[in-house]
Amino acid sequence: MPSSRVYLSTIGRPLDPAEAAVPVLDRGFLFGDAVFETLRTASGRPVSWAAHTARLRRSADGIGLDLPWSDADLRVHFDATHAATGNADSLVRIVVTRGVGPLMLDPRKALTPTLAVLAIPLDLPDAAGYSRGLRARIVDVTRAPASALDPAFKTANYLPNIQALRQALAAGDDEAVLVNPAGLVAEGATSNVFAVLGGVLFTPPISDGILPGITRAVVLELAASLAISAQESSLHPFDLRAADEVFLTSSVRGPIAVTTLDGFPVTDGREGPLTLRLRQAYEAGLASL
Repeated sequence: MPSSRVYLSTIGRPLDPAEAAVPVLDRGFLFGDAVFETLRTASGRPVSWAAHTARLRRSADGIGLDLPWSDADLRVHFDATHAATGNADSLVRIVVTRGVGPLMLDPRKALTPTLAVLAIPLDLPDAAGYSRGLRARIVDVTRAPASALDPAFKTANYLPNIQALRQALAAGDDEAVLVNPAGLVAEGATSNVFAVLGGVLFTPPISDGILPGITRAVVLELAASLAISAQESSLHPFDLRAADEVFLTSSVRGPIAVTTLDGFPVTDGREGPLTLRLRQAYEAGLASL
């Protein structure tokens, strides 16, 4: 049976989630003072490992957190945790907090970071699920500006994303799309956004306040290889609502169509042809990522 395991640096081995515990004075628990990466395996191997570890380090550098583990160390813990599940493939999250410190904001008081690697069974939509796509909604919650928290850093401060998703779920939808303070489309609660207008593929630029998604970058590379015209260009909400196709990308699901936006069908409520083409190319290339 598929199962879940957790590796904790404080214990040094994979264990059942029921046995795993982080001290209440850990700054990740107290303040969200942590960085993380979520990725999947394909045939037991991590997908886009180098890109994920590089972004983990950029995020840690961005918040002044020194990682005492090499990429090789992280890979050992990743592989051991996934192997301990017995799953054919897993969704894996790597979390690094600033560690335990006193009940105060001063980050200098925490000296030893905490590493947790969580592996759970990989649960992806089936073919019908990808064809059916997602119901998305452009919500009122805005993406935090870079002056408050640089969106290029993947930190544990996800409360705005949670609030955005709550709003979408309350409307009966699956995913939220956030705008930035200027009112431009930024990203999904857990994804990057793409739109097809007039046969051209558009996605918001990094400068519009988005996380530089790893699957986003792969899709842009695939578009180039397939001779699909693509642009990193600002999108207004009305652009998204007028698009011929809309899809989201994430490291777990890959590209997945938005077939309903703000309650109205996109591409007649089914996965569009360009979305399908890119998704199939992505899935075919998973083993090489």
